[in-house]
Amino acid sequence: MASQSNLPQVTSSKLFITEGGIETTILFKKNIDLPSFSTLPVLNTEEGRKVICAIYQEYINIALAHSTGVVLETRTWRGSPLWSSEINLSIEQIIDLNHTAVKILHDLRNKTPSPPIVISGAMGPLQDAYQDSMISFSQAREYYGPQIRAFAEEGVDMLCILTVTNLNEANAAVSLAREHNLPIHVSFSIETDGRLRGGKTLEDAIREVDLQTEDYVTYFGVNCAHPRYILMAVQGMSSDVMSRIGSIRGNSSLKSHEELDNSPVLDRGDIPLWVREFNDLLNILPGVKVVGGCCGTDDEHVDAIAKRIDSVG
Repeated sequence: MASQSNLPQVTSSKLFITEGGIETTILFKKNIDLPSFSTLPVLNTEEGRKVICAIYQEYINIALAHSTGVVLETRTWRGSPLWSSEINLSIEQIIDLNHTAVKILHDLRNKTPSPPIVISGAMGPLQDAYQDSMISFSQAREYYGPQIRAFAEEGVDMLCILTVTNLNEANAAVSLAREHNLPIHVSFSIETDGRLRGGKTLEDAIREVDLQTEDYVTYFGVNCAHPRYILMAVQGMSSDVMSRIGSIRGNSSLKSHEELDNSPVLDRGDIPLWVREFNDLLNILPGVKVVGGCCGTDDEHVDAIAKRIDSVG
C-alpha cells in the first residue's frame, strides 16, 4: 500500500504549489557559483542562507496570494556524502548542512502561521542527472542513508527524490523512507521523447518502483522537463498509473538536457506557452496535488500557474 499520511497536499481538495528552479535562480540571477549544481556551499555561509530564505519567501508569498499551501524542498539535491570531493566539503560538513537545510525551513514555517508549509527533505541523483547512472541498489542505500537520517532527526514532513532516471536509486530511497516511517515522493526526469534516459517509459518506471517497494511511494512526479514532453509521457498511459502522478515541476525551456547543460545563459522560455501546456497536463492528470517549476523557472512562472489553482481545486 502507498504510504498513508496526513500530508496537507494529499488531504486538500486544492492544488498546492511548490518552488521553481531555485538553483538556476541562484546561479543565473544571483550570480552565485554552484559546484556540481549544489546549493550546499551556499547554505554554508550566513549571506548564502539569507539569499535562500528570501527566495523561499517569494514562494510562500505566492501561496498566500492564492490561498493555498506550499511544498518547500530542502536545498540538498546534492546532499549525499558521495558529492564531498565534487563540492569541496567534508562528509561531516555535508551531513551538518543537511541538518541546517531542514532547520531553515522550520524557522520559516515558525514565522509564517499560514499558508500550510510542507517541509520536504530533497535528494537527487548520485551521478550526473543527465548521464546514465551505474549506481546499484546497495550503493544507493549507503549513500542516501546519512542524508535521510539527518532529515528524520530534524523532523521533515516527507522525503522527495528528484530527477530520477536510475530505478535503483528510487527503490533505495523508498526503502530507507519506509525504515524511517516517512512519506516519500519519487519524481522522474524524462527526455524530449517523453521517456526516461535509456528509453524506459514513465508508466513502466512507475509500475516497476511500485512493484519493488510494495506501493509505498505516496505519489510520483515528473520534473526537469517541459510540460510538452510530460504530455508525451502520459498520453496513452493506463488510468491506474496516471492516478499515481501527484506532482509536476516543469522546465521553462524546450531545449534538451544536453543543450541546457551546456547553455551559458538562462532560458526562461515562453511563460504563456508553458502555462497553456501545463494546463493541458492538469486537465488529464486527476491525481496531481502539487505544481511548480524546475530549471529556468522562477516565482513568475509559479505565480502564473498558481492562477489556475482556483479553477482546478
